[in-house]
Amino acid sequence: MYVDLSTFEGILFLVASIMILPAILFALWTQMRVQSAFNNYSQHMSMTGETGYTVARRLLDANGCGHVQIELTHGHLSDHYDPRKKVVRLSEGVHNSSSLAALGVAAHEVGHAIQDHTGYVPLKVRQIVIKTTRLVNVALLPLIVIGMIGMFIGLGFMSQEFFLWFVVALAVMYGFSFLINVITLPTEFDASRRAKRMLDDERIIQDPAEMDGVKRVLGAAAMTYVAALVVSLVFLLRFVALALMASRRR
Repeated sequence: MYVDLSTFEGILFLVASIMILPAILFALWTQMRVQSAFNNYSQHMSMTGETGYTVARRLLDANGCGHVQIELTHGHLSDHYDPRKKVVRLSEGVHNSSSLAALGVAAHEVGHAIQDHTGYVPLKVRQIVIKTTRLVNVALLPLIVIGMIGMFIGLGFMSQEFFLWFVVALAVMYGFSFLINVITLPTEFDASRRAKRMLDDERIIQDPAEMDGVKRVLGAAAMTYVAALVVSLVFLLRFVALALMASRRR
């Protein structure tokens, strides 16, 4: 498609297109950084000797979440809190480990459970948006699949009208992705803040050097959510610009 740089949408498309590669590289860097931090502090054992499971159980009980269960889940860094089933799921590298990385991750997931227990608004909003996104994605999926096939193999059946709806569908999907990431950021940062405070209040992490290790792991993990926000924003702007250009040419 010809890009008219004298228009707002043309400039927006150009800027967003230029930013795609840096955004993806930033996302890859944050993934490598969190892997590096986790692997590093998985080798540093806490002086208390408590495991991710015992810390999670202790923190849940201490914060009125005795009803929340803890389950072992497979996968690397697959730890998460399931608000529907009220379950904290800890990966094998966290559940049975007494490393600083494991304790930080376990406390972080407990932070999400406490958010749910106390009615933390961003977490509730995030769940509503995710449910809505699933419905929207299902509705738009056929249009997007057909459009992607058409663009990939270069078929000539894609009219300007269809192309417009195709890029609008993609813009909507990335719009919801961006919205989820915007809501996710305060949720994740708040869970990490709670984790560090609980580890300190319960005297689980007492040594400043150990707390520094926990902060590094949680900080690296938080950056992955920042990267996801940047990537979703760049693609959202690109498809919004395409939709505007396609609309102008109708």
